[in-house]
Amino acid sequence: MSENNRKLGLKDKLDKFFYKIFNPSHIAYTIIFFIEVLILIVLNFLGSTALGDIGLFLATTFSLSFIILMFIGIYPKLETYLFSKSMDQYKILIFLSVFSVSFSIILMYFLYGTSTQLPIQFLGWDYILPGFYIITYFGWNMAQIFFLKTSFEDMSLKANRKILPEVRSNKNNYISVLFLILAISIPIITQLGTFFAFSQFFEPQAPSDPITPLWWFYGWNVAMFGVILVISYRLFSLFIKSKKNDTLNVFSSIFYVLIWLIIWFRSFSFINSFRSVTQVTGIDSFRVVIDVFLMVFTAILVIRGLGSRTYKIRLFNPNNLAFFLFAFTLIYMEGQIVMITGAGSISGTYTNRSQVNLVNNFLVLLITLVFYWYYAEYSLKKNGLILKKIFNQEEVIIIVSDFKDYLVNSGALDSNRISDSEFQNFLQEKKLKIKDLYIPETEKFDD
Repeated sequence: MSENNRKLGLKDKLDKFFYKIFNPSHIAYTIIFFIEVLILIVLNFLGSTALGDIGLFLATTFSLSFIILMFIGIYPKLETYLFSKSMDQYKILIFLSVFSVSFSIILMYFLYGTSTQLPIQFLGWDYILPGFYIITYFGWNMAQIFFLKTSFEDMSLKANRKILPEVRSNKNNYISVLFLILAISIPIITQLGTFFAFSQFFEPQAPSDPITPLWWFYGWNVAMFGVILVISYRLFSLFIKSKKNDTLNVFSSIFYVLIWLIIWFRSFSFINSFRSVTQVTGIDSFRVVIDVFLMVFTAILVIRGLGSRTYKIRLFNPNNLAFFLFAFTLIYMEGQIVMITGAGSISGTYTNRSQVNLVNNFLVLLITLVFYWYYAEYSLKKNGLILKKIFNQEEVIIIVSDFKDYLVNSGALDSNRISDSEFQNFLQEKKLKIKDLYIPETEKFDD
């Protein structure tokens, strides 16, 4: 019985982590999704404008089908048919019917909706669809750091609470300094390790190979040590601010290390993509296999990452969320493929996936650096770890209400002299009127 419970627990965790895409109730749709993913990957490697149009058509058709299924999945009465535990006739019939509708709509659009056939050229499928997919691809990659920040912040806060005791002592000072040193050391050690471990891969493999990639690798290492110097200075300045505020912490050091992992990964991916672009190595079967694996793995990561951000929206439920994730992931992947193969009136800008990664990783790296510079200080202010000079409305109300409670509890203010309604009127006069104006002690914001 315990083994069955253990298996059930693992199954529930997988369903929760991947939003039921591997559950028997959804596995048929997941298989269809991955078949379409593999078709897009094949079209990506064959690479031509004609195949790009086919890929665009298929990605749009399947995405629309999953979006329609998402809306159908809102209704509880249809759950029996849509999410049965087997590939029964109802599930097959519903999917084929939805796919037929989507196919017909998109086919009509492709036949009669080109930019030359419509009064407004921008609305033609050959312009709006490829452009939308490309924007989605870059937009999602550049926005990922804003999704990761919540997890990084939570991890740093939990570590701070466990490592540092609440009572201030000299021990806090020693621990915070130790973590500061470790945090600054980790990027330096990582970058040195990267230099010595990977320099040979950038060296010419044959006398005819150019030496340019090696020089770029050296230049990249110099630039990264410059980046480490800048962000380490930022970390040290935040540590000094925390010390002046008498709120020594390990939060900023741990947050710094987590952000550094993203910076290192993106920067190394950038220079590695540069090597792939500049070196003429012919068709490397191993690299092709790795690219296929990475694209499939990326599809799963997009499903996981986006699902964690959309699960709380009322439109979604535990069953229909998977359809939205399938649709978005196909659009995301097609955005990358369009830039290589071209589609519609947009010609292929890049010749391979490495060139796309080159631009993408550079943009993400730049955004991550700017994000860390500003958000690291904001998060410390938000959690009361450095002096805050500006307060929003909710924070002002909490402070004022706390002060009122303090005056009442200390006997300096008679609670009968000022009622809750009078207190709320005072806040309203000061333009501090918000929802749930007075916040009881047990319900106050945990900022």
